[in-house]
Amino acid sequence: MEMKKHKNLLFCGFVSCIVVSVIIALLAGIHHRVYRSPIPAQITASAPSQSLVALTFDDGPDCLYTPEVLDILYKHQVPATFFLIGEHISGNELLVKEMAASGHEIGCHTFSHPDLTMLSELQIKQEVSRTEKELKRILPDCSIRYLRPPYGRYTEEVEKAADLPLMLWTIDSGDWENPDSEKIYNTVVGNIQDGDIIVFHDDNRETVKALEKIIVELKTRGFKFVTVSHMSEIKQNSSIQ
Repeated sequence: MEMKKHKNLLFCGFVSCIVVSVIIALLAGIHHRVYRSPIPAQITASAPSQSLVALTFDDGPDCLYTPEVLDILYKHQVPATFFLIGEHISGNELLVKEMAASGHEIGCHTFSHPDLTMLSELQIKQEVSRTEKELKRILPDCSIRYLRPPYGRYTEEVEKAADLPLMLWTIDSGDWENPDSEKIYNTVVGNIQDGDIIVFHDDNRETVKALEKIIVELKTRGFKFVTVSHMSEIKQNSSIQ
């Protein structure tokens, strides 16, 4: 009996050590991700002499695929803009913190992803304010500069009620249609021009599979990556000059 108790104690101790080790490893990994150094800007707003492109991601954060997107962006030191859905933030707080720590821009993609043209002025304001509130809960100093209306649908009334500049895109990667990664790749690199804003969705496997290949190809062509705010600043400075 004593021998059996001793074996049980040893087994419990062994299991406990494994659990503690796993927890420590996970916490270390989380700490590393949340406290990553910011990705440096690839070009200054005062020197827009090279071809620029802005990568944007809608519908996140997604617990499965957003971490992979963030890893690829960080590996290649590429800044991006994430238009978050407010109701997806809860439970994914660490991913949002990682976005900010890495130097990515965070925008609003409404709280529940409705067609804003079908909502009242009050409902539109609530979609924006609830998302801002969720974001401030995690990142009190973070300011949302742009709203991306779901499906790209908006009217003058929507823009007025939102009280935020709207940010659309110039290239739709088509990843929301669930094509394979090769089609996503060809859609983007086959149409890319200086100043393009590309929309992806960081909630599917095919986008992840295509992303790194797209980044490598665009870098080979001499493109520099910027956030949408940085793109807007550069265009504004260029028009002034």
